[in-house]
Amino acid sequence: MSAVEITSIRKSYGATVALSDINITIPSGSFFTLLGPSGCGKTTLLRTIAGFHQQDSGIIAIAKQQIENVPAHKRDVGMVFQDYAVFPHISVADNIAFGLKQRKVARSEIASRVADILDIVQLKPYAARMPHELSGGQQQRVGLARALVINPQVLLMDEPLSNLDAKLRVDLRRELRAIQQSMNITTIYVTHDQEEALAMSDIVCVMYGGVIQQAAAPWDVYNSPANSFVASFVGANNFLALSIDGTQAAIAETSVALPQLSSVQAGGKIVAAVRPEYIVVNPANDEDDLVRLPVKIRQVSFTGREMAVAATLASGEEIEAVTKPTSDIIALHPNDEAVFAFPARKVQLFEDGVTGARLF
Repeated sequence: MSAVEITSIRKSYGATVALSDINITIPSGSFFTLLGPSGCGKTTLLRTIAGFHQQDSGIIAIAKQQIENVPAHKRDVGMVFQDYAVFPHISVADNIAFGLKQRKVARSEIASRVADILDIVQLKPYAARMPHELSGGQQQRVGLARALVINPQVLLMDEPLSNLDAKLRVDLRRELRAIQQSMNITTIYVTHDQEEALAMSDIVCVMYGGVIQQAAAPWDVYNSPANSFVASFVGANNFLALSIDGTQAAIAETSVALPQLSSVQAGGKIVAAVRPEYIVVNPANDEDDLVRLPVKIRQVSFTGREMAVAATLASGEEIEAVTKPTSDIIALHPNDEAVFAFPARKVQLFEDGVTGARLF
């Protein structure tokens, strides 16, 4: 399949800049996810690639062919929408065949290609049914099949799972990923669901304010966020104010040994970030590497596989740990005193600010 190259794309709506100097290359056959909060520009970018929006400037190329001036219906991309967008008055098979008929493909080839794609999306027994006889997940697979059957160079998906219940979303995202991998089709996927992006993608592209904040493999986005926005948006994180005096540092008036400070130039405010899953509640060992902070318990929540333990530092800052359920954790109550500990090496340092740069 085809690589997508986007160069210096800019899009404004009046004084509002929706996309600012977007430059990305999407490898052929990859699953590339645009991730970010509402209003960050991800859907605008997807619809600009599809041809539904016209950029103010910049170049879009698929397989080295520029398409920014090609009408949407001639761009050879498949689109899967959030609201299924199936035709309610025709059968599943006819819905899937619609794009092929518009392209005046021979009737015998239409029948063959529709049968093949019905097998791939596991809808063959439902070919004669009407859309209202299907579940939400099945209707979304009809939309996927209709986009795939035309053999597009690129598949675009705009939050296709957001209208489904939680369990069905998990099931269908596995199916979507398996289908994408089996067909080796370059896919650009929009979502605001961090877990969905991490689970499905080869590359996660995090956006905020019309700007790409980081585009990397899921592991790198989670474990090596480029800035404080990525660190806060992708997974949970605790951001704690650091007071620094030379080579000494403190969190909530508790001295902490952070070797990484030696690599940070002085100047400006710095915050420390630590993921909740790295925090141990009332550790039994005395490892030198552990940063230990006294806390007061606010709430303990059982979520099934995990316990979320929310607490407050002496400074009034809130901090949360996520740990396995144990009898000791379950026995904690609000206002109990405890110790939160985490490895110093797991602490990441950022400049203060919404998109403060990662320092270590």
